[in-house]
Parts: sequence; structure tokens; C-alpha cells
Amino acid sequence: MSYPPIVLFDFDGVIITQKALEYTASFFLKKKFYNWQNTENMRLIDCARLFEESDSKNRLVALNRINKVYKPHIPSIWRRNLFFIKFRRMYPKYEKYETLKPNLEEVLIKFKKNNILLGIVSNTSKRRLDSFKQKLNLDKYFSVFVSRDDTLYRKPHPYPIITALKQFKKNFNYSIIKDKVYYIGDLPADIECAKNAKIKSIALLSGHGTREGLEKSNPTIMLKNIKNILEIEEIKKFLLD
Repeated sequence: MSYPPIVLFDFDGVIITQKALEYTASFFLKKKFYNWQNTENMRLIDCARLFEESDSKNRLVALNRINKVYKPHIPSIWRRNLFFIKFRRMYPKYEKYETLKPNLEEVLIKFKKNNILLGIVSNTSKRRLDSFKQKLNLDKYFSVFVSRDDTLYRKPHPYPIITALKQFKKNFNYSIIKDKVYYIGDLPADIECAKNAKIKSIALLSGHGTREGLEKSNPTIMLKNIKNILEIEEIKKFLLD
């Protein structure tokens, strides 16, 4: 059975802007109380992503991860623990202001109209992803959602993408042809995840990764803006057929 391309999306920086995490990072980086070190090359989103990637529904696990990743930046262990507790309490208050990334909705509408299969594969928590699914009505466009709580391993391990593809196969009774599957991400870990899953990778330069880092990850395709995905030859051909 023939079927349309499958396009998988990372979440933060690709679907939503992630301004809430950036604002929270900005607030805490200004606090001299934490005696910040080695922050010269740290962007707001870098600080925020370190937190997000370390967080877990198991608070002891999260504290251990936070203590490890923030050790070069916050020397005191008890201040790192306090930072984690306060950061975790603060950023959800501002997520109600998050929106879809610019130009994304017009792409999703066109994809949906042409029956291109869409999914989200993210390292964020299921609770958070479900919250945004409801807030932004993501079920309108996406058929499959994979969070860090749905898999044994996180990106860049291929398991999250493999989990998503298994769901597509089950839900739509399709044989997956990996050459027709794309994963859009804004960080090198996203590109590595796609490579490990043996599907095509799309690096989005309008996200939170750096051009240099994404170029080094050697993606299949690089896009300046999400709307440029409509110009990818295979997708363009499918939309015109």
C-alpha cells in the first residue's frame, strides 16, 4: 500500500517558541545569589534546556541530574537544589502565553489537507505535552505523540522515533518506508536521533540550535524557516499530485 510522507516534529523550538523557559532562565541568571560561573557562552535557551533535559517526574532523579549538569555553573550543591525547586515552580506559570511558532500553522493546515501523516517526538514530559496538546488543539493536526515518559530512552537514542513509527504502523496499517519519513529538529541531538533511526533529518535554523552545531550534525536537509519545508522536492511533489 502506498502512503504519504510521515513528518515528525520535535516540540520545543519547533512547535512552540519556548519563551516561558527562556524568561525563567533570564530571571535566574540575573540572581547573584547562585554565584553563576562559566556562563559567558550560555544562551538563555541553553540554560533552560539543561533544566528541561534534566527534569523528571521522579524528583530524586531530577535533583541528581540537575546537580550534575549545573555543577560547572552553580558551585554550591544546596544552591543548585534550590535553583531546581524554584525554576520548576516558576516556568509553568508562564507557559500559558506560549504559542505556535510563526508560519507553522499554515504548513500544518496544508499537510493535513493533503493527508500527510504528522507526529510529535519530544524529550519533554507527557504531562507537559498533553497540556499543550489541549491548549493548542494539536490533535487537529498530529496523529501520534511521543514524550519522554512513553519510551525507555530519550533522544538522541532512536527509540522515541521508533516508538512513533510503530504507532503509525498500528494506527494506519502501513508498512513503514523509512526513506519517506522525516524528523524536524532544532538541535544536534534531534539530527542524531533521526540518523540513528535511519530516517531523513531536517535541521531547523529558526529554532534554538546554532547553525554551526547543526551543520556539524550533518542533517539530510537544512531549513531556514519551517515554511521552507514545502519546497522539499518529495513533499512538494506529493502536494502537487
